[in-house]
Amino acid sequence: MQTSVKIWPRKIGKIDNMIYGHFTEHLGRCIYDGIYNEKSPKSDSRGFRRDVMDAVKNIKCPILRWPGGNFVSAYHWQDGIGPLEKRPQLLNYIWGGVESNRFGTDEFIEYCREIGAEPYLAVSLGTATLDEAIAWLEYCNLDTPTKFAQMRRENGHPEPYGVKYWGIGNEVYGPWQVGHCSAAEYAEKLRQYTQFMKGVDPSIKVIAVGADNPDWDMTVLKHAGHLIDYISIHQYHGCDDYFGTVAAVYYCEQRLRLLEGLIKHLRLDHVKISFDEWNIWYKISAEREGAEKKIVLLEEPYALKDGLFAAGIFAVMHRMANTVQMANLAQMVNALGMIKTKGDEMVLTPIYHAFDLFVNHTGRTVLDMAIGSETYEINSKTFVEGRNSFKLRDVPYVDGSATYNEDKNILSVALINYYQKDVEVSLDLSGIEVQKRAVQHILSGSAPDEMNDFDNPERIKLGTNELTSCSPEMTVKLDPMSANVIEFSLDGKL
Repeated sequence: MQTSVKIWPRKIGKIDNMIYGHFTEHLGRCIYDGIYNEKSPKSDSRGFRRDVMDAVKNIKCPILRWPGGNFVSAYHWQDGIGPLEKRPQLLNYIWGGVESNRFGTDEFIEYCREIGAEPYLAVSLGTATLDEAIAWLEYCNLDTPTKFAQMRRENGHPEPYGVKYWGIGNEVYGPWQVGHCSAAEYAEKLRQYTQFMKGVDPSIKVIAVGADNPDWDMTVLKHAGHLIDYISIHQYHGCDDYFGTVAAVYYCEQRLRLLEGLIKHLRLDHVKISFDEWNIWYKISAEREGAEKKIVLLEEPYALKDGLFAAGIFAVMHRMANTVQMANLAQMVNALGMIKTKGDEMVLTPIYHAFDLFVNHTGRTVLDMAIGSETYEINSKTFVEGRNSFKLRDVPYVDGSATYNEDKNILSVALINYYQKDVEVSLDLSGIEVQKRAVQHILSGSAPDEMNDFDNPERIKLGTNELTSCSPEMTVKLDPMSANVIEFSLDGKL
C-alpha cells in the first residue's frame, strides 16, 4: 500500500504538555498497592513505590488528577489529613472495600512534587458542600491566619501548595454518580462554585463537567462558560476486533470536534477542552466485578492494539492543539492502568510505551502536514458490553503528526501504521533542511493482542532504527501495526 506524506515548515499550533497527563483514583489497587505501598521494599520512607515513580518520571507526567472519578462524589477531604493513625477507616461504597485515608491531600501534593506534576483536584458535588470546597481551597492555597490555612501549617506544611487546577464535580450527568443532577442544576452549581472559589483565589483554573452530549454541554457553557477555563469530555473504547479498537480514535476525534464546535459557536474562545478521562476499557464490567468480588478492581490487560489506540489519540490531540489543552489517561496504575504491579514486580504496558514515544520524541510546535492514505469503513461496538457504537467512513490506515522541537532544532515525524502489513511512505520534506542521519523510534509487535505480562515484561517495548540517507524526498518503511517517530536533526532553524 502506497502512502504519501507532505510536511510544510509552517507552524500552525502549540501543543500543551498537559495533554500527556494522568489520573489516579481510590479504585482497586490504583493508589494502595499501586503508587503507594507502605510495606513494600520497593517503596521509600513515604510509602511511594520507587519503581512506579521512576517510570512516571520517565514519561514526564505534567498533571495528575485526583481523587476521582466517581470516588470524589462521596469524598470528604478532611478525612485524609492529619496524623495517619488518627485518620478514619471508611467504607468505599463507590468501588467497594475499605478506604484507609492514609493517602490524602498532603501525600498527593508531595507525590506530585516528586514526579514534577501539577496537581489537579476534583471537588465533590455529591455528599460534600460549597463550604467544604472553599475550605479545601483555603487549606491548599492560602497564606492567611485562618482555620484551614493554619491547619495545613499544623500538619507540617507552612507554605501554600498553590493548586492551580480544580474540577467541579465528576460525571454528574449519569445516574451512577452520587449527586446526579440535570444540566441546568449542574450549571448553576458550577457557576456558584466557580464564582466563590475564584473569589477566594483568582489564580485558579476551573474544569467543568462536560457530558459528550451537545444539549448538556450547551446548557453548561451558556450558563457558566464566562467563568470557567475548561470543559471536560470522557471517552472509553476498545473491543476484541483490532480495527474496531484503533478506529475508535476517529470517533473520539469526532466527539472532540463536536465539543470544539459548541465552544466556537458560543464564542467562548478562552474555554479549552480537558479530555480528562480516556482509555481502553471493555473486558471488565465494574457492575459484574463488584457484585462477584464485593470490590471493583478493573485490572484491564493492555495489548499492542491498545498502545496504537493511544498513539492515535496523541496524533488527534496534536491536530487539535489549539483547543484540546489538557488530557488525563484513566488511569495510571493497575485499575485501567498503563503500569501494572504484582508484589514487588512491575510491568509497563504498550500504552505506557506510547506515552514514552510521544512525550520524549515529539516536539511541542505543530507543523502543517498532509497524509495521503488508503481508508476503510467500519461499524463497531466498543466499551464494556458494546455500550458505545459508531459507524465511520474514510478511516485512514496511516495517520500521524509533524512537530518541531524549538530548543533542540529537531523535526519529529510521527507515523502510525494501523495496516497489518508493511507500508512504504513517500515523505516530502521540501523546504526543510534535514541532515542525512535520523533516528526512527518504533512501537510494534507481532500480533494485535500481544502484550507484556509478569512472565514476559518486555515483549513489547520501544525499538530504534538509524536512517543514514535522509533527504528532502525519501521513502520510509513502517512495520505492520506500528507507531513510529522519526527525529530529523535540521541544518537550519524553522
